[in-house]
Amino acid sequence: MPRIKRRQYRMPVTLEVGFSWEDPTGKLYTTRPQARDASSSGMRVESNISLECGTRVRVDIPRYGSAIEALVRYCIPDGRVFRVGLEFSSDQRQLTHAVGATLDYYEILQLSPMAEMETIHRVYRIMAGRYHPDSPAGGDPERFLLLSEAYRVLSDPALRSQHDQFRDAAPTRTLPLFQARAFVDEKEGERNRRLGVLCLLYSQRSRNPDCPTIGLMELEEVMSIPREYLEFTLWYLKQKKYVEMGQGADFSLTAEGVDFVEEHTQARDLLMRLLTGGSSSGEEEEATKYTTMAS
Repeated sequence: MPRIKRRQYRMPVTLEVGFSWEDPTGKLYTTRPQARDASSSGMRVESNISLECGTRVRVDIPRYGSAIEALVRYCIPDGRVFRVGLEFSSDQRQLTHAVGATLDYYEILQLSPMAEMETIHRVYRIMAGRYHPDSPAGGDPERFLLLSEAYRVLSDPALRSQHDQFRDAAPTRTLPLFQARAFVDEKEGERNRRLGVLCLLYSQRSRNPDCPTIGLMELEEVMSIPREYLEFTLWYLKQKKYVEMGQGADFSLTAEGVDFVEEHTQARDLLMRLLTGGSSSGEEEEATKYTTMAS
């Protein structure tokens, strides 16, 4: 009979994530490897650089508000890249549903999202018996692990609620306003980018005070602005003490930043539209009418 070699199903993914870590001297490093598979306890990535075993890294997943703490368990050369295995901190494993936001556990168990707990238990017992590797009819180890992972999440009220949140959430997209000339023009673009970052961080802090940070990767995605430009923008804002950086590559607004945004909001439609994430036809033409004061 085939035997289960892994305790958890590892979901294949193709996802760019952000790594940040510090060396013994406190110097910060960042890289952007490709995730290849993940479970609730760890992740395998392909990296262009080698990471030393035992290194503690912060993993920034796009469209998720918090970085995940992880430990490098192995790093193996594989051609031109390195295969890196991560183990998530035990108290943060519930956060990893962000990786599998597109995996619908209700569909896997053939359940309605409104299914009661008794139904979840009953359906899982039936399907687990069918696909268990020791089933007389011949099981499916990978399918059994996936069913078990789905059951583990849906039978836990807290994990089920979190899964539902990711399942129903709309994916993050680039805000059209950031495509306007006001943000890419060589003369005014940098000052407008500073203001855009401040407004996004203001909105995040006011909407979610328990998680007021936005990671560098998410800023790139929402603003559709290359990292090289944003790194200069964020350096400037940190020097002005408008933003501060956490232990990883995530940023939050300071009190000075809040004061700056609120001081200039009432008279500026551009700021208001950034704060609300709104868009409208002809916004590129409108945005070019405004200049900013974040200098």
